[in-house]
Amino acid sequence: MTNQDGRTFLSSLAGRIVAVLLMVACCCGVMVGYAVTTYTLNVFADGKVIPVKTSTRDPAAIVAQCGIEVGEYDKVDTTSFQVGSDVENGNAIIVFRAVPVTFYDKGKKLKSVHAAGTIADALEAADIKLEGADTTELEPETLLRENMKINILRAFKVQIIVDGTKQKVDYAKGTVRELLDRVGIDMGENDVVKPALTKTLKPGSKVVIKRVSFERREVEKVIKFGTVTKTSSVLADGIEKVARKGRNGQKTVTYEDKIVDGKVVSTKKVGEAVHVKAVDKVIVKGTRGAAKASTGFTPGSKPTNYIKTFHGPATAYTGGGTTASGAAARRGLVAVNPRQIPYGSKLYIVADDGTVYGNCIAADTGGFVTNGSGTIVDLYMDTNAQCRQWGRRNVTIYVISWGNGRV
Repeated sequence: MTNQDGRTFLSSLAGRIVAVLLMVACCCGVMVGYAVTTYTLNVFADGKVIPVKTSTRDPAAIVAQCGIEVGEYDKVDTTSFQVGSDVENGNAIIVFRAVPVTFYDKGKKLKSVHAAGTIADALEAADIKLEGADTTELEPETLLRENMKINILRAFKVQIIVDGTKQKVDYAKGTVRELLDRVGIDMGENDVVKPALTKTLKPGSKVVIKRVSFERREVEKVIKFGTVTKTSSVLADGIEKVARKGRNGQKTVTYEDKIVDGKVVSTKKVGEAVHVKAVDKVIVKGTRGAAKASTGFTPGSKPTNYIKTFHGPATAYTGGGTTASGAAARRGLVAVNPRQIPYGSKLYIVADDGTVYGNCIAADTGGFVTNGSGTIVDLYMDTNAQCRQWGRRNVTIYVISWGNGRV
């Protein structure tokens, strides 16, 4: 070995020795540091809270340090215990005292035990196995109380019908909503379930879900024109003429269909838009000479059977609307002074020049009643031109029968 090799070897050996010494020092430092580290926690027992400052790692030793004796069936809960943590972080040990509890199955006593903690702990202490969806009336996490009666609920089959399928699932307790959540069935906004989501179930129960949706559709439709019939004394009785041809219109109707499990069960109209309005067909029927056919006497003559007559000026009016008696204004209804001639009276009117208005009914109140014009009757005409043609003429009103004030 050369001098150079010797120096290299010594240098390497010295490095190794230093490294080993450093590791030993670190380990000793950690052990010494841990040995002197303390932490805080709370011990809960017998209704008391005992604050503890300790460096002990063993929960049982900490409980004993507090002077707490733990019985055979008592339980020391270390779920919230963590070495080195502090009470501010929720560090705690809980001592649950054993209490007598009794289990019941279908109303019959099953077993009594001493247990501490929760119902789940009591089930374990009693060596009671719950199978499938079996559960207890109270939640398993419920804390035990002295002489507690714990009812075991055995699961039964419930049939669920949805989306064209049938399935049977185990059910012991809870609402319909909880059952559907457990089996992963989602409910749509409009879906319907029976029984209701808030209901609990019994053996033999059936849960039926119907998928409900709403769809809108538009339908183009024809608006058929109507027919309006008017009368005219210009045309002879029995003569008809088409004054205006009818024309169909067009509209879009919006419907909303209710769909249950893929089938339309109802439809309602929710909107309508008219694009082209329909134009009614107008037919004009002649009335000239109609009095002859209905009364049996010629124009200008008078009836043979009448109750009373009135003589004086007659004017004419038109424009539609509703008469004072409530009837729609039309030819054959005339305006009178109802104090003189009651509504509903049947009349026959002929002018002094022989022009016949004919059979008519008193149905309206004439403006002459208040204006002092001296007119005794106002005759309804179909057009303004007919009104102008009539003007003002003296007539005789033959009262065929008195009315009772109604038309």
